[in-house]
Amino acid sequence: MEKSTVELKKRYIGIFSLNYFTQGITQSFFTTIIPIYLLQLITTLDVGEISLVMSMVLLPFGVKFIYGILSDKFGLKKMGRRKPWIIFPSIISGLLWILVPFVLTPDNAMLMITLLGIMIVIGVAMGDTAIDGLILDLYPKERLGRVQGICWGFRSVGIIAGGPLVVMLFLGLRGVVEVSFIILGIVMIVFPFLVLLVKDVEKSIEVNALENLKVIFGRRKNWKVFGFSLFNAISDGVIFVILPLFILIQWGLVGATGSEIDLIGNADLYAPNALVAFIVGLGVIAGAIIGGRIADLQSRKRSVYYSFCITTGSFLLFVIPVPWYIMMIFAFIIGSSSGWKNSAFSAVIGQESQQYPEMDSTYYATCNSFVNLGSVIGLQLTSILFISFAGFPVFGTYALIFLIMAILINVDLLPFFTMDPKEYEITKERSE
Repeated sequence: MEKSTVELKKRYIGIFSLNYFTQGITQSFFTTIIPIYLLQLITTLDVGEISLVMSMVLLPFGVKFIYGILSDKFGLKKMGRRKPWIIFPSIISGLLWILVPFVLTPDNAMLMITLLGIMIVIGVAMGDTAIDGLILDLYPKERLGRVQGICWGFRSVGIIAGGPLVVMLFLGLRGVVEVSFIILGIVMIVFPFLVLLVKDVEKSIEVNALENLKVIFGRRKNWKVFGFSLFNAISDGVIFVILPLFILIQWGLVGATGSEIDLIGNADLYAPNALVAFIVGLGVIAGAIIGGRIADLQSRKRSVYYSFCITTGSFLLFVIPVPWYIMMIFAFIIGSSSGWKNSAFSAVIGQESQQYPEMDSTYYATCNSFVNLGSVIGLQLTSILFISFAGFPVFGTYALIFLIMAILINVDLLPFFTMDPKEYEITKERSE
């Protein structure tokens, strides 16, 4: 097989992880820093409007299969299929980040951040998809779980902790937040060039995309994988968005009435929010590494089942009324469950993708498109639940949502159970 002809160096994982981490920070900027920046710029901000803008900006992640087709079908002879789609889109995104503080004004801020944001995220999503494809090209199925688990863990830490930690840094140094946009832009321009140090597999860029797409979407078994992908992230929005707010409420830093929250006194939420994010992030990395190793060295099916058990138990822990500092321990556990769940998932769909060597990136990106859709559905369901539980005590409202998520996450076992283990299970292949 082609992968055996490439010497896999340890620094490759570091190069991929740095790029994933940067991509995660970009997402964190849009969800954490940009709303505050707009509020300071405009002085009056409608929460509904900013939510709409952020949903539009992050929308390009929902069509990653398109970028997968591009990196599977088109390339440059000297750079291959993947590297051009990693380097050039990221350069454009970096330049746009540098441009942000110079073009936004109180009069055009909402429109400009929407337009620039969509273009930035398109570049990030293209690079993310192409790196996924490069990993699939390089690494044998016996190592996919560990490699993708580590990379996914770094990306998640960027998403969870990147924005709050950057804000803390600049507030602590009495700096200007605009400088963070410029630094991120420079990093996004520089880091992608590191992939030139990676020796990739020489593959023909002559790919019949239409025929491969007919096969991918025409096979019934693939829709079982897509269903598994859809429900895999159904609870991620609650873990990464709702849970930190709940801990801040129990900490006594944020007041709450139903779904509405407000600041108590003059408390600075950046530091405590960053602390919660850091604890969850540590859990994500630990879970991703452990889950990936079990998926590769023991059993992928077992790793998936373990992840759902841990995720279910983690949500149930938050139903228990305990002090906020005990909830920090729970936060680490639920973070590890998320990292474990996603590394096991990545190992499964990574190997499923390798059934389509000409379009493996497209297949993998299609699965991730369903993952992003599932995350959106989970957040929308959470909003509906908050409305439905209006009038309930605050702790009871959140506890019911955590309980429902503990049940709902296990729906993903239904499509996974119908998938053929011979197509993703390492141990079965070895025994045969």
